[in-house]
Amino acid sequence: MDVLKKQTIQVPVDSRETFQPLGVHFMWLGQSGFLFSVNGMLVLVDAYLSNYLEHNHGNLPYAHDRMIPPPIADNLISDIDLIVVTHGHEDHLDPELMRRLSRSNTKAVFAVPPGCVGSLETCGISSELIRSVSPEEPFTFNDSIRIESFPAAHPQPNFDTAKVWALSYRLFFADKTILFAGDTTIFRQWAVWAASKPCDLFVLPINGRDPVKEARGIVGNMDFQEAVIISQSLATPLLGTHFGMFAFNTIDETAVHEEIDRFGLEQKVELTRIGVIYSMI
Repeated sequence: MDVLKKQTIQVPVDSRETFQPLGVHFMWLGQSGFLFSVNGMLVLVDAYLSNYLEHNHGNLPYAHDRMIPPPIADNLISDIDLIVVTHGHEDHLDPELMRRLSRSNTKAVFAVPPGCVGSLETCGISSELIRSVSPEEPFTFNDSIRIESFPAAHPQPNFDTAKVWALSYRLFFADKTILFAGDTTIFRQWAVWAASKPCDLFVLPINGRDPVKEARGIVGNMDFQEAVIISQSLATPLLGTHFGMFAFNTIDETAVHEEIDRFGLEQKVELTRIGVIYSMI
């Protein structure tokens, strides 16, 4: 993929020195979690780094055991500058991680939908460190980061900007723009928003949805074909994510790679990989 330079690294990562000090670099943490370095600032997005759901999945009839260990070390948590959350499901807003942050990191700022503020406060995050992000309230951080948003369909979009709980983000990181969808299906208003400004990269969930699982409480997303259609219709490279963490909620990676090869999309579509630093060029 021409927009990304890739470097294989050893995990777990334990220092911001792993990243170059200037530009936009990032690594995948599993599921839809990422650690970005934006001109040297560390930004954690939708990170699930604990075993919380293994023991706290309520009445859901599926095991939530991790398939991969966290690829960043515990000590790096205290060095994070900004935490970004798209919605309140625990595989994106990790309660155990939030409690660790409340104990070990007093500098980080949290950017979340209005409907998630209470969840952070319950985890011990000071209200002084929490910033609401909504379609009417973009977020800025220092001189290199700006976030715009639009309601995500997870399962249905909420257009009440004071209560919205699930958002898709347009991340303006330094001189790059990333559409980071979070968890959502595609609907007309969302597609119009996605097309309203050019982006350098789409980061989209591709694990799809299943009526049986949705009836049992597992809300789905767009699938790989839908993600390819929206990204290629807007001539934007796609990085597919939201898989590989839980056995019941992943994808057939071999089949997806075969589809990428069959349609000659190797320079336009990739799947996220553990142990890789992606640098935007």
